[in-house]
Amino acid sequence: MLIRYINKFQKSIIKIIMVMMVFVILSSMLEITWILVTDFLTPPYLLIGVDQILDIFALFFLVIIGIELLETVKMIIIESSMNVDVIILVGITAIVRKILIIDLKNTDPLFLVGMGILIVALAGTYYLVVNSEKDFKCQLNVDDEH
Repeated sequence: MLIRYINKFQKSIIKIIMVMMVFVILSSMLEITWILVTDFLTPPYLLIGVDQILDIFALFFLVIIGIELLETVKMIIIESSMNVDVIILVGITAIVRKILIIDLKNTDPLFLVGMGILIVALAGTYYLVVNSEKDFKCQLNVDDEH
């Protein structure tokens, strides 16, 4: 009986998280729209500087990461499980976003080495998870019979 209440509580929290994520994604889209409109309407017209382009790309990647996280949370509600490979892909996307906005002139070389090692580790993990015969899912609900 207690397990049933805990499962309902988990699903309620996940639904609240989904609503908050939708607001964050919409807010990010409004921010991108605002930046593009103001950049296009200020002299020199219809031109965007390189720094602004990097900021806009960073925001686009944040939206993509947000959508991936929202999809993951939606899958948690629908299937009552979480796919490990999807979480790894979200991590890879976040690292790619970070790499695309790095200022190479002012970045510590050791940080770049660490990011490279992290990418190789995540890519290797993703390869192993996808190509294995096992189904890597974290089950969230416990049967009510136990």
